[in-house]
Amino acid sequence: MFKMGLLTSSAMTAVALLLSGAPTGAYAQTDMHVADRDANARFLCTYGNFPVTAFYFDFSGSSFASAWHHVAVPVMGHGQTVRSIKVIEAQAGGTSYSAFTVGIYSNTASGLPGNAIAVGKGKIGPSCGPVKVSITPTTLKRNQKYWIEERTSVTRICSSYICSSFAGLYWEADPNTKRKAYVQTHHFSSSAGGRFSSFTSPWTKQTKGPYFQLR
Repeated sequence: MFKMGLLTSSAMTAVALLLSGAPTGAYAQTDMHVADRDANARFLCTYGNFPVTAFYFDFSGSSFASAWHHVAVPVMGHGQTVRSIKVIEAQAGGTSYSAFTVGIYSNTASGLPGNAIAVGKGKIGPSCGPVKVSITPTTLKRNQKYWIEERTSVTRICSSYICSSFAGLYWEADPNTKRKAYVQTHHFSSSAGGRFSSFTSPWTKQTKGPYFQLR
């Protein structure tokens, strides 16, 4: 019960920040545990990041809340075939999940992330570091715009009359890229009185971009 209380408290704090309209750009990290021996990876783990989150809370069926935070970055095709995507990842405090998805998405007519083309699953341990995610081999057409998008999700974790889950990851920023990240958030909440709210933000361009390599 004590563990669930900590989880709920951490998750509620995280989702409150997410829904408060706090800045969504890359944040510097000063307390990240970094185990990777590669000097570049160690630097990226302290340079900054983009939160990738998902949240679920249910109190005896009388109140419900959920939220997510997705990050995407544009990339142009050069006729290359992509079989894996390498990213630098870290866990957020209080997270109950360390899994995420990253993949290639189409470009919509409005120039924003569209449908999934090839997506793979990755997992990060307690220390910040690189993660190589395999995807179905996909050829990116020359001069065509695509998106690399990262997401996470949660399942129900229940204790007594409370169900609460929080997945919090950080997609590390790349100081050398000219590509800018785009962020989209969503939240939904309802109460026993029948009141509810739902909101999905537009994709919002950031001032920095995340690290990734297509291989």
